[in-house]
Amino acid sequence: MSTEVHTKEGAGILATFLDEQIAAFIALETALRDSPLARVARLHPLLVAVIEDAISIRLLGDASRLNQAYVISRALLERLTNFCFLQLCTDGEFDDFLDYTLNKVGRRMDRSVEAAGQVKARIALRDGEFQLPPEIAAAVAKFTSERGREKTRWTTVSLPDRAAVVEAKLGGTGLFISLLTIYADASEALHGTIYGAVFHLGAYDVGAVPHDQGSLDRHRYSTLACLYVMAGGAMDTLLALLLALGEPNVCEAASASKSRFKLAAVRCGLVAAKQKPNPPLNTDAGDKAARAG
Repeated sequence: MSTEVHTKEGAGILATFLDEQIAAFIALETALRDSPLARVARLHPLLVAVIEDAISIRLLGDASRLNQAYVISRALLERLTNFCFLQLCTDGEFDDFLDYTLNKVGRRMDRSVEAAGQVKARIALRDGEFQLPPEIAAAVAKFTSERGREKTRWTTVSLPDRAAVVEAKLGGTGLFISLLTIYADASEALHGTIYGAVFHLGAYDVGAVPHDQGSLDRHRYSTLACLYVMAGGAMDTLLALLLALGEPNVCEAASASKSRFKLAAVRCGLVAAKQKPNPPLNTDAGDKAARAG
């Protein structure tokens, strides 16, 4: 028996799904920190950050702080996509990712803000009179352009292209629909636009703008359901990749995650009981989630 995703009960089913995903990752965290797969162990901090992001989404969701939940969802998706991509990329790309951190360590020793060609604020260790350790100095040089400016990205591979590498390994994931549904709106929220301040209320959902408390509630539950299924589904993708890579500690967790995903999708009406669930669905506006089911 199923309910509808735009109801409190439907959103609650997917909230429980995300809670169970979080619990599974917490249970795996220590084992993955000591994983026999070197890149998994080295990138353990990203896994911890994914767990923290998922917990934050749930806390914000319970408080109906949808705008902020979108922002954290973007962070979760980018961290998770990076973690997965970095398991599959070249050694050079992996080293660039690690060196980028050393580069940031070096640059934070002497930081400034310029406007109209003038330094307006500066924070510097010993007024900039210091010598960086050789490995940090090398990383800073690596991420400095020929014009002396900082290279602000660790890779030239776009986020969608990173997701495509993961999809090619697994034969399909829900990362693209997650990025499409969440990333752009979350970016607007971060950039301080009017659109970014109110999109989560359904104000720009042409033809389905909430007009009373009932329709606003339906939109809120549908949006929460979207955020929960996107986060939980992305975590399922990460487990599937680890399983494909031969990580010995995730066999049971990956299988259980698939089962939870299917059961939650059926119970909240996203898919029919005997139908194989699709990747996370675009349920970001009003009754679209119910129609997708």
